[in-house]
Amino acid sequence: MSPLLVAIILAALWMAGAPPLVPDLRLSAPMVARPGTTIGLRAWQVDEDEDGYIVIEAPAVVVQLRDAGGMVLARTELEKSLVQGREGHLQIPAGLDEVVTLVALSEIDGREVSVERTLYVRESIESRLLKGRAVNAFQAYELGPIRAARAGREARALDPRVEEGACVPDLPCWLSVWVGEPVEAVRLRPIAGARVESRTVPPLNGFARFPVVVAGSEGRVEVEALGKDGLIVAAREVRLPVVPGGVVARASVTEGRVEVQWEQLGGRAPVLVDVFQDRRWMHAFSLSPDAPLLPPLGPGVWRLQVRSDLFSDNTAGVAYATVAEPQGLGRARQAAEALLADADREGLDPLAMAIIDGTVAEADEDDLLRALFAIPSFDVVVIGPGASARFGVDETLEQKQELRRWLAAGAILLIGLVVSMVLLRIELLAQAHARRLLDDFGDEAPPPRGGAPSGRGLWAFVLLVFVLMAVLALSKRWF
Repeated sequence: MSPLLVAIILAALWMAGAPPLVPDLRLSAPMVARPGTTIGLRAWQVDEDEDGYIVIEAPAVVVQLRDAGGMVLARTELEKSLVQGREGHLQIPAGLDEVVTLVALSEIDGREVSVERTLYVRESIESRLLKGRAVNAFQAYELGPIRAARAGREARALDPRVEEGACVPDLPCWLSVWVGEPVEAVRLRPIAGARVESRTVPPLNGFARFPVVVAGSEGRVEVEALGKDGLIVAAREVRLPVVPGGVVARASVTEGRVEVQWEQLGGRAPVLVDVFQDRRWMHAFSLSPDAPLLPPLGPGVWRLQVRSDLFSDNTAGVAYATVAEPQGLGRARQAAEALLADADREGLDPLAMAIIDGTVAEADEDDLLRALFAIPSFDVVVIGPGASARFGVDETLEQKQELRRWLAAGAILLIGLVVSMVLLRIELLAQAHARRLLDDFGDEAPPPRGGAPSGRGLWAFVLLVFVLMAVLALSKRWF
């Protein structure tokens, strides 16, 4: 019976280690928030189709905000996205100052599934969302030094910036050049990996704009300021920021409403739009090409990240929208102050400083806004893959399975000890019985044959087999 018992124990251990049928519901939400504001939310289910391929489902999801005692402080029902999953935002109650819990609830296949996330609500708390983009050194924005062409004369500024923040290969982007002093024209000369339609453009209100298309994985151009005689006054080289396979996004504001325009390889399709303010995730929307208007956001400087799916943070297009404050100083001054208040930026933006000092008052406001947001829009704020409903379940299952492995190994080893002891006792009794028979025969007994009896040491071999089975039960590969 012992081999049968061991087989039953190993089979039970193997069946107990099977992963539970818990739907993989995921929730993406910020870690910090301020009272009286909103936070963006996205939820989705990761599932498999009949062929074993990963698919993204969008079950109905309700998100609750609970305090330490489990009381519901706020709730919202997420809407179905035009792209993937569910989306929406949650209003944080005013006056709240504590650590709370976000709980996403959904009923999937008749089973209630939940995901929990901790949320730190403080009045003066800053976002901890990472800001960066995974590109190589030849795809990052880089300005060369200004080279004056005439002795004794220095150009005050020759500042080229990509208005969309980054160029995507085979999609058009705009290079805006801020000229710090009156020049006759600005010429753009491609060096590597860039196509330029208009080579020479006269500046208008201090800015010259060029449509550029990057043809490869990197692009470099030379910007030249020309005097009245057509000679070069100053020049500098610029490495264009490039994001392969990304989305190019632009935003415009009309009567307080934000319109988003985007381009992507393969034609325009619905996209996800995440709205940030001071690097804090405030709203989550999705837009279609036929309806590119966002709901009213209110006064402020808003960062819009446009991506094609839930898992493409790195290739998101970035655009800024400035909604004027009532009785404010103007959108350009409002945007310049918001940029200078960003402590993570290295150095001060000369254009933002010039706007605050009032030295570019003659420039068009739209030109100023496009140039202001060109540099900081290269990086993306990373939202992350989201918390899973299976994370805690899998961890608990692993702890329980580890305990089962040791119990099964102990039971198998105990069975092996019992069987080995029985075999050892049988062997000892047989040897004693053989000695008595030899004594009874006396001198007439035949001489002993060479070699050990066939049953001697069987108990040790059986014990070794059970030890090996116990070690197998401890294997995480099989159980």
